[in-house]
Formats: sequence, structure tokens, C-alpha cells
Amino acid sequence: MSHGRVTPELRRWIVKQVEAGQTPEGLLQSMIANGWPESVALEVMERTLRIRVAQLKAGENSKEAADEGSEG
Repeated sequence: MSHGRVTPELRRWIVKQVEAGQTPEGLLQSMIANGWPESVALEVMERTLRIRVAQLKAGENSKEAADEGSEG
């Protein structure tokens, strides 16, 4: 990973790291060590994780709706 464009691969890497238990501080330090300016790294992390949380919530809502539909 090196500083450059924010790619889908970078976003997947961020999500994978967090889901594997990497701390936000550790993830930030890793990005900085790979040439990302701190402010840019923070912004990319925040946007990526907000999107991931929204995806997870949408998945939960879909599952709940499906569960409610099968109870009837």
C-alpha cells in the first residue's frame, strides 16, 4: 500500500484490518508509514468505516425484514 488514489482495494484493506482487530491508531500509523499524510489517512479511514457501518446496518435491516416476512 502506498499513498495515491483511494481505491476499492484500499477500502477493502482498511475494512479487513479493522475486522481483524487492528486498532484505529495502529491502522493510522500503518497508513502514515506507507506515505499517507495523517489528515488524508484519517479522512479515508473515516469515510470507509462509515460506509462499512451503513452496509452492515442495511444488511441487518434486510435480515430483519426477511425474518418478519417469514413469521407471517
